[in-house]
Amino acid sequence: MYFFTDRVIGVNQDKLQQKVNSKKLIFMKQIHGDNIEVIDKNSTIKECDAMITIDKNIALCVVVADCIPVILIDKTRGAVGVAHAGRIGSYRGIIKKTIDKMCEEFTCNIENIHVIFGPSIKKCCYEVGDEVISGFEEFTCKRDGKIYLDLIALNKKELNHVEVSSTCTCCDENYFSYRRDGTKERFCGVVYV
Repeated sequence: MYFFTDRVIGVNQDKLQQKVNSKKLIFMKQIHGDNIEVIDKNSTIKECDAMITIDKNIALCVVVADCIPVILIDKTRGAVGVAHAGRIGSYRGIIKKTIDKMCEEFTCNIENIHVIFGPSIKKCCYEVGDEVISGFEEFTCKRDGKIYLDLIALNKKELNHVEVSSTCTCCDENYFSYRRDGTKERFCGVVYV
């Protein structure tokens, strides 16, 4: 089971707890990297940008306000994961590394892992500078002298089973957007077995 919140629920832990019943909510201290943690019932908040688990008593949470909230599910093995795919994590292959970690830790088969990209900033709005695209030019487009990065295409390049939300967080005011509002508020993706 998985879901993405909008600005109404955001990361309100009381409301999230109601949606996951008695499961323990686990959040990350996201650091815009590619560190992945294996989570069990004794885990606390970790500095990482991805988490995986097979513990049926846990709900994993990823918080964002433009970055891609990624959900990973292997129903065959009963394994789930979340990843925070911002620009840096995307450049470092955070999603592929999370899939590899699920295969290593839980003997998942890559063909059985379904990946869901939640609402995130799209190439229509993700303006970047020349200094951040070196080596990733193929995932950019230019309009009116500005450069826009396509995080979705960058992250999909090595994946098979991917479902992508069409919602751009910068365009849709039902979601928090750092690019649009400079907000510190976040919404989240949640997954559990």
